[in-house]
Amino acid sequence: MKTRILFFLATGGGIGLIPGAPGTYAAAATTVIYYLVYRIQFRIRPELHISAICLITAIGIFAAAEASRRLGKEDPSPVVIDEVAGQLVALLILPVNLPNLAAAFFLFRLFDIWKPFPIRRLEPLPNGVGIMADDLLAGIYANILLRAVNRLLHA
Repeated sequence: MKTRILFFLATGGGIGLIPGAPGTYAAAATTVIYYLVYRIQFRIRPELHISAICLITAIGIFAAAEASRRLGKEDPSPVVIDEVAGQLVALLILPVNLPNLAAAFFLFRLFDIWKPFPIRRLEPLPNGVGIMADDLLAGIYANILLRAVNRLLHA
């Protein structure tokens, strides 16, 4: 039962099992859910956003490690909980509007796929940590770049 729950979480509720580009689907779903939560709440409190990232990351490490063992691969493509956490980092404490949502999505996916230094060096970390860490850093890169752009445009 525990293995099934961890696998379900690792695959983003099954999104990672959709053929094609599961990481992109997970990042897009995360962005849409984030926007819907924002619309319901009218704002997203930063401390809750950070808490969600920490919780998803902690669960993700265990879930990704379990799914990796189950599938017999280091970073299997159905594991997308790392994209969920990374996309949430990309959106952290930014104004919630369509340009920022779209830019955060595209920048996160760009950095997640391109893996500029030192993102790729995080991948070999053991026990699910590497699976999560590279996407978290891709999210940080996307967030920093998007903050700079927002600051330049609104200065």
